[in-house]
Amino acid sequence: MFAIIGEWPVEAELEADQLAHIAATVRQQPGFVRGFWAQEPTALTSAVAVVILEDEDSAQAMAEGVRAAIPSASLRILRVLAEAGPSRGDPQATSA
Repeated sequence: MFAIIGEWPVEAELEADQLAHIAATVRQQPGFVRGFWAQEPTALTSAVAVVILEDEDSAQAMAEGVRAAIPSASLRILRVLAEAGPSRGDPQATSA
């Protein structure tokens, strides 16, 4: 699995309809696994997204689309090494 971690400037708190549109668009991307969007409670000048995709090709393709749509976005593509779910056990390594 691969993660895209992105940050982009915004002028205010992201609104529910904006987030719903973003989530619906991202959910349709090939290889999509899961996505999260966030803002610092006291710093509403930027937003952050973490999107998990099945493979590197899917992550690269999605990152290209984001860069075209939001040129001011700062993106990193990372290989996911481990994950932890709701259980309180040890993190599970992912197969590389």
